[in-house]
Amino acid sequence: MNTPTRLVLVGLSLALGACAGMFRSQSAAPEVYALRAGPAVVTPHAVEATLVVARPVARPGLDGDRIAVTLPDRRLDAYAGGRWSAPLPRLVEGLLVDGLRGAGAFRAVVTERSAFGGRYLLQVEITEFAADYAAVGATPVARVTLRGELGIGTERRLIASVTGSAAMPAKADRQRDVAAAFESAYAAAAAQLIEAVDEAAFAEASAPHR
Repeated sequence: MNTPTRLVLVGLSLALGACAGMFRSQSAAPEVYALRAGPAVVTPHAVEATLVVARPVARPGLDGDRIAVTLPDRRLDAYAGGRWSAPLPRLVEGLLVDGLRGAGAFRAVVTERSAFGGRYLLQVEITEFAADYAAVGATPVARVTLRGELGIGTERRLIASVTGSAAMPAKADRQRDVAAAFESAYAAAAAQLIEAVDEAAFAEASAPHR
């Protein structure tokens, strides 16, 4: 092989290697965190009807799978190396359905994508779900707020507005500790919301109807 040909082949090899490197990520894979619903909040009420849970909506910045952070100057950011196991509205939907089923107040609890309808409809908004840093270097506090509207789906009639809110400080400024704090804060907020939903539906079902 003559020298010009050898130089061309070497150049081609380097170019192909550079192209391959463009599609190879040099950053570490993000850590993925799941949330558990926590212990079931069993209520003494019994409502002989089905509850439909609509897919929750989230405030801007909270609707993806990134773990949101509130900085001292109130800017909303996110951890670079951490993700939730699903976009937050879908994650909260599954947890809420499990929690409401575990409470046992309704005959059945289904999502809005179910083939079966129901008398009651619950729409939840995730208004707060961020790790709050009060100061630079401070240990963050996981803040969770869920606001819901419960109504009669077929009548488009609002019964009650319900809320669940909690804050839980992380043990340390590490993502796994922040995720654990979120799990505790979510469990407390969801317990408040579920109890309020059950009480409101039971009151409506027990009231005399014309």
